[in-house]
Amino acid sequence: MNVHWKPRGGAQASVGIINAVEFDPDVELLWVSDSFGRLMSFTTQSQTNTLTWTAYSSFLASTRPISGIFFLPLGGEKIVTVADHNVIRGYKRGGALFMCRSLPPQSQDYIELFQAHGETGVVSFTGNAGLTRFSIGNEGNDGIVTVPLGESKVVALHQTEKWVVTGSISGSIVVRDSSDLQLVGAVPSSRRRVLAMDAYDNTVVAAMVERSMTSSVRVYDLRKLSEPVITIGGIPSDSVSQLRRYRDSFGISADRAFVLTPCGFHILQMDQTSPVFNSNGMVGDFCTSVSISPNGMCAAIGNDKGYFIALAHPATREDYVMSRFEQPRRPVNPVFTQSWAEKKEGDTFAFFDESVPPAELASNWPPDNYMILSVPAPTRCLSVESRTILQNRWGFLRADSYLPDPKDKMALNLPDPFPFNLELGDDPAAVQGLLQEMKKNQKRRYFEFRDVAAGEYAPLEPASHVCYSSHHRFDWENYNAIPQEVVGLDNSFPECWITTLLQSLYLCHLPECPVRKVLLHHLCTREYCVACETSFIFANMMMTSASGLNPIVQVANLIRTMYKVPATASLFEPVKSRDEAIKRMHTAQLTLLEALHRGLQDEKAYPFMDHKPPCNDFEHSIAYLFGTEFSSGGRVHLEPQFYWDVPSSALKVNEGLQHLLKQIESYRDQVQIKRLPPIIVLRLNPEGGTLKPPRCLHISREAQEDSNYVLCSNIIHLSDDADDPGSFVSHQRILDDRFSLVNDYRVTAPMEEEELEESMPAFHSHRAVVAYYALDKLTAPPYSLHDGNRPPNMFEVLGPLLVNDVLAKPLQRDPSAQRFKSPLASFYEIKPNDLIAIDAEYVVLNWNSRCIDAGMEVKLSHKTHMALARLSCVLSSAPGDERTIVDDYVHTPEVIEDYVTQYSGIHPGDLDPLKSTKCLTSRKATYLKLRALVDRGVIFVGHGLYQDFRVCNIAVPPEQIIDTLMMFHKPGGRYLSLRFLAYHVLGERVQEDEHDSVEDARTSLRLYRKYQQLMSEGTFDAVLDKLLATGAETSWYVPEGRDAFGASPALFAGIPGSLLFPESPSTLVPTEAVKDDEFPSAS
Repeated sequence: MNVHWKPRGGAQASVGIINAVEFDPDVELLWVSDSFGRLMSFTTQSQTNTLTWTAYSSFLASTRPISGIFFLPLGGEKIVTVADHNVIRGYKRGGALFMCRSLPPQSQDYIELFQAHGETGVVSFTGNAGLTRFSIGNEGNDGIVTVPLGESKVVALHQTEKWVVTGSISGSIVVRDSSDLQLVGAVPSSRRRVLAMDAYDNTVVAAMVERSMTSSVRVYDLRKLSEPVITIGGIPSDSVSQLRRYRDSFGISADRAFVLTPCGFHILQMDQTSPVFNSNGMVGDFCTSVSISPNGMCAAIGNDKGYFIALAHPATREDYVMSRFEQPRRPVNPVFTQSWAEKKEGDTFAFFDESVPPAELASNWPPDNYMILSVPAPTRCLSVESRTILQNRWGFLRADSYLPDPKDKMALNLPDPFPFNLELGDDPAAVQGLLQEMKKNQKRRYFEFRDVAAGEYAPLEPASHVCYSSHHRFDWENYNAIPQEVVGLDNSFPECWITTLLQSLYLCHLPECPVRKVLLHHLCTREYCVACETSFIFANMMMTSASGLNPIVQVANLIRTMYKVPATASLFEPVKSRDEAIKRMHTAQLTLLEALHRGLQDEKAYPFMDHKPPCNDFEHSIAYLFGTEFSSGGRVHLEPQFYWDVPSSALKVNEGLQHLLKQIESYRDQVQIKRLPPIIVLRLNPEGGTLKPPRCLHISREAQEDSNYVLCSNIIHLSDDADDPGSFVSHQRILDDRFSLVNDYRVTAPMEEEELEESMPAFHSHRAVVAYYALDKLTAPPYSLHDGNRPPNMFEVLGPLLVNDVLAKPLQRDPSAQRFKSPLASFYEIKPNDLIAIDAEYVVLNWNSRCIDAGMEVKLSHKTHMALARLSCVLSSAPGDERTIVDDYVHTPEVIEDYVTQYSGIHPGDLDPLKSTKCLTSRKATYLKLRALVDRGVIFVGHGLYQDFRVCNIAVPPEQIIDTLMMFHKPGGRYLSLRFLAYHVLGERVQEDEHDSVEDARTSLRLYRKYQQLMSEGTFDAVLDKLLATGAETSWYVPEGRDAFGASPALFAGIPGSLLFPESPSTLVPTEAVKDDEFPSAS
């Protein structure tokens, strides 16, 4: 962001120096430590411009100053961990001592510098013997490594998941492997002295004092430590107390860092050679410590007078949210009981603490979240400060703790530090079942973290975790060995297990692919049609393969549609065991085929404008491919059946299926098989079993020609045990008898099926659950012969939608007023290679997945889902031609978590048909308009187009994309915002209040026209260099149009008439090119 942090209040935490501040990763707490060894936590009590901070806990944690606060995973939660002289202690949030670990024998006598990694549980510290690392959860000596250090005193220590980095007073920086402390690389000694340090990924950031008594920050790449990547100078102090790097939450700018000095704090940007911000008296005393919250939206700075000051990201609203914690669901009708049902004398298995009266619970959590239960005397817990730990027979750890006044109601999203009965619901009769689920969850976590790797079959990290903001720049081909044949599918949501069925349909019987080619010709006007959404995904997959795009396609819109269709919504109910997961997959196979069959049948009832089916019996295509047709008594034709269940008693699939057919044939008077389908779907092993689908099926029937089927796809379920829902992968036939493993976006090279089976994890149970077989002589439908390797060109069919949006009328209260009036007399006015400037706005959905059981302990960490809210397209056939041909507000029936109005321009009610006054239309209509433009061969112009197309869920060939974000960019440099470019290149002000997609699209178009002019003049490179220099001088600041204060002349170096752009932008748009007043010029 161009605007830096804003203050949000503070408090005095101590009379001594604040040595460390740290945000709690899970709850709304800010932890502070002082020079007396005291550890304190604070929370916000009011949400106003100036926050009120209240102490939550305060206790003595060390006999010496605490220089670092860390959070280690112990006992199923994050424990606050600090280092004392020769011991490491861990505390629960209420102040109870949970862990006290002395130093490993034969390692060190004391601790000087201490670091810990919150994910791996590995700690490292320096002392009298050098540098030591060990795992905090390992009581033995395994994993303990101690190495000597050099002669120079080490003054800085930092640890990441992979590295341990030390810095000394001689200026040397040494990088070691965190697993065995082997030397990886080093920066040699110099006349500079290391003051503070931070490290992340493959980067080390070090603050050093220069000979001129000023400080500089040097950024090193671990792969090349001989020289810094960049040196950031201009820090007016020879003392740096802390250096803390952070990422921009929105991915707009490069990484930044706080540097604390006696002069205040300074903000550095990793691609700039000088600070981008210096505090001016905001913190009057010596800044000693700084921290940034896990969500990147909050910061806190402590000083030497015992105060800390809270800062907020400029994009935050009034609420000050520090963590990603979600408040537990409160019971609708809480039940309070004094004992368990059927209590037995002497049974201590299921008792709880009632030592504190209900009105004086030792917690700040609302009382209606409790079941008031009793506990026998041997396991009573007193509400006093002590060092004892009590454990009951359920494995719950309890500890006495000092807690604040329970009548002082603080932040509602503070978890109960004593939540032992909260996890067991409000029904005593259901406790045993809940306890069993907790044990299952513990077992699942054990399998997740055990050392036995599942290899290529292991569940993949969600794609949104791997890469989110720069999704298009990530090299997804590293996960895909054959991107031209197979495209991976997104797995960012729990519902994405359905993608194995999509891949099986898409790749069925290569290279003919009859299912894919049938669905690509389907189109109807139903707002929620599973067949249409599946067709859109298949079209994106084909375009991705043919155009060489990153081999991953989104499926979120299909999942959103399936939630809206009653027949498919039930598929996403949560499952808790292996058998339930397999049963759900069997149901999903049938439900999906029935939904596709119904979609094709509904095409005549919901015709799309002048679209005609490719053949007369097109609506029966799915039934023809998959349906086994029966007749009863030779008279009544029964509905086709889309699957065959192989008998569980069969020893082999071939024999079991042949026996089943003979049984049916023997009942000629009742039911008779009329026709076997070209594609057979077998459902296998519903309740255990080890049946494996053979490579081919040979089916013989009396008085019928024998049929030969080849295996096309095999869906496999993998799990740890019977209580694990597990995951699904598929083996897909790619070439002859060679198969590839398709695991979400991971695709292996084709190999023999025996090789794939050998690579299956030995310690995971696996079984085939669904197999697809196709006739060996099956061909694609005749109408698809001219499609080639790309989806059919639909411009002639979809083009009229650009002039008359027939799908918008049902969603508009007043169609005559809300209808978008297109400037086009005919869609044929759009010519190939015309410029289409485009911009999209998004909202954040509250993705309440029903795949997550509210009664189970699940860690929700997936990224928020951005949904398309508005799309604007501006047509330009010549300079000066700027006709808005699309301005759609997209109907969003789901719950919207955040309208992000400042950045989207969308207000509550704009996307609701009952309230909206905008040109509201369906998500399908917006996609089809984009598809028509893509098929027309236009050139899209925009700023950050790849992200827009990803949210719009459409694949566009690279040759049809002109991205001004990449155009005004140098490799390794900063990406320039549209607002900055508009101000300095065009002399225009945009995005001053709220974003407007029409305005942004036109601005991108004018930037491209300006780029064309500069390239023709041969001055673009010089202008870009000047533009980057101007941005660095002004910290990329763009003044508001209503600003009352003056600005530096350097800020206005890009305004028309300046040295940077001496000519007016109006020269870009000849007045004779503008046909009427409807199209404004670039000036």
